[in-house]
Amino acid sequence: MIAYLLVQLGVIALFELYYQPITLSNLHLKGLSKTVAPILSYLVLFKIFWKVKISNKDELRSDFSFKILTFIIIISIGLELINQPLYDISKMVEFYKTGIPAIQNFHYSQNSIDLVYQFAAILIVSPILEELFFRKFLLSKLLIKYNISISVIISSLCFSLIHIETPNNLIPSLIFGILSSIIFLNTGKIIYSIVFHALRNSFYFIILLNAEIYDSWIYGFNFNYVYWSLVLIGLVLVFVGMKKITSANIGSSQITGIEEKV
Repeated sequence: MIAYLLVQLGVIALFELYYQPITLSNLHLKGLSKTVAPILSYLVLFKIFWKVKISNKDELRSDFSFKILTFIIIISIGLELINQPLYDISKMVEFYKTGIPAIQNFHYSQNSIDLVYQFAAILIVSPILEELFFRKFLLSKLLIKYNISISVIISSLCFSLIHIETPNNLIPSLIFGILSSIIFLNTGKIIYSIVFHALRNSFYFIILLNAEIYDSWIYGFNFNYVYWSLVLIGLVLVFVGMKKITSANIGSSQITGIEEKV
C-alpha cells in the first residue's frame, strides 16, 4: 500500500510541475495525471511486488450470466441508497442541532475535457485495476494464510484506505469492498466485481453531471421519513441481491479453485 501511494503521488507531482491553469493543453496534463498515476502504481504492484501475470483469456472474458448481472445492478442501486447517510453525516448533525440542513451548492466542473478523463479514470481504469488487485490478487493471496472472513476484511480495509483522501467515503468503500469480495468468491470470476465497481462509479459520474438536481431532490426531504425509507429500500435491495448470488451453490467450489490458482 505504501508503494502504491508513493508511486501515485510521485507521478501526480511530476505532472503538477508542468501544470499551468491557463493553457488548454494543461487540462490534458491534469487529466492524464489522474489516469496515468493509478495505472503506473498498479503496474508496480503487479510486476514488482506481486510478480503476477494477468490472464487475458480467463479473467476478463465476457461470458458471464445476465442473471447474475441483474442481481449486481440491484445491489448497486441499493448500495447507493445505503451510502447516502454515510455521506451526509455532517449535514445530518447540523440539521438535527439547528433544524437547518448545512447544504452547500458546490460548483462541479463541467469542462468536457475534464469529464472525458474523469470518465476514463472512474469507469474504466479504477474498476479494472482495483478489482484485479484487491480482489483477484490480494484477497486470493490472503486466503492461503487466513480464513475467508479475515481475508475479506483485510483486503477491504486496504481498499478503503486508498480512498482516505475523501474521509466520508472510507466506510462506503469498506462496505463496497466486502460486497465485491463476496461476489468474487461466490462467482469465481473477477469480471463480476469489475462490472459491480463500474456500476457503483457510474452513479458518482451521473450525480456529478446532475449535482444541483440531485442535491435539490435528496436534501429536499430534510432527512424525513422518505429519506430513511429510501435507505431501508436500499438495505432490502442489497440483501435480496446478495442472497441470490450467495445461494447459487458455487461459492465453496470457486473458493477452492481460487486458492489452488494462487
